[in-house]
Amino acid sequence: MNARCIIQIFAGILLTMMSSCSRDHLYYDAISRSQVQLNIDWSQTAFSVVNSNYDRDNLLNGVTVFAFDAETQQLSTELPPDANWKSPRLSLNPGIYHLIVINDSRAELPAINFDISQPFEEFCAYLDVDTVYTEYPDYLTVSSVRNVNFKSSFRDYFYDQPEDYITDFVTEEIDTEQHPVTKKVNIRAYIKGMNYCRGMQPSFISGLAKSVDLATEIPGRQKVVYAFNLINLEYRNSEYTEALLTQSFNSYGFSKENLQTGTKFELTLNFVLVDNSIHTVKADVTEQLEQWLIEHMIAGNPYQDIDIEIEVTLPPVSPCPSDAEGFVPETLPWNDITQNIVI
Repeated sequence: MNARCIIQIFAGILLTMMSSCSRDHLYYDAISRSQVQLNIDWSQTAFSVVNSNYDRDNLLNGVTVFAFDAETQQLSTELPPDANWKSPRLSLNPGIYHLIVINDSRAELPAINFDISQPFEEFCAYLDVDTVYTEYPDYLTVSSVRNVNFKSSFRDYFYDQPEDYITDFVTEEIDTEQHPVTKKVNIRAYIKGMNYCRGMQPSFISGLAKSVDLATEIPGRQKVVYAFNLINLEYRNSEYTEALLTQSFNSYGFSKENLQTGTKFELTLNFVLVDNSIHTVKADVTEQLEQWLIEHMIAGNPYQDIDIEIEVTLPPVSPCPSDAEGFVPETLPWNDITQNIVI
């Protein structure tokens, strides 16, 4: 073999070595899951320090999210309470959902019932009572987000081995504003002839709503009677003949449609007089609710308290002798409020 053939053979071998494939680097696979982050504005609620109704005794502990399938409108899942109440991150199976967000967990709202059997548009919080309600719903806030798309997870590849096999990352951020759907009702009764009053029995107000729709934040049309104890006592003069009796409680507000179609809101106060007789006062407070509707709902400020005021003059009676026999109505103890009376 001559030198020329040898050179050609070595050149071919060298060319083959130079053009041959080099070994690929070993890549690592991992699962990437998309999340949706809710950025929640709490400024309209009593959980926010910038709100005039801020309640430092009722702190926010987290949020609970109800996810409804957008196609069937039925509840798909109730996510566990999330302590991250400002910007919770949600993971759901691929699909499109409507979301309802409430404050805290259901365990922290024992006086509220949720009708999870209803479709999204009819999902409501309600009172489990037919006529008279003697307890009150907890403070409840809500926001709703429609047509949220949760994407499928996918397999991703990394040059270096990742720390976790499954990685979550935010693919969409959604802003939402939380609104209170319970309203505080403040009853204020100005009493003349308080010296003839020995105490109170339970009082009542009719016409308030039994439920509230959480998707629309609209109170339901079914009504209940709320019972309350008008026992916070504040004297208004040095003779103790005039006084202010007050009480506040949470409710689901009232239906605007009921009010517009003639529903009457009646306040019933039961005074126990010093002669042990019961003096009942019934007052139609519908006009005050109509005025509240004009000032707040139509004006775009529906999250304020409902204030109801009434003036009562008690009839003069003589007190029973201390040794008198007979029926003595049970009265509720006063919660005295201290006030400096200018004489």
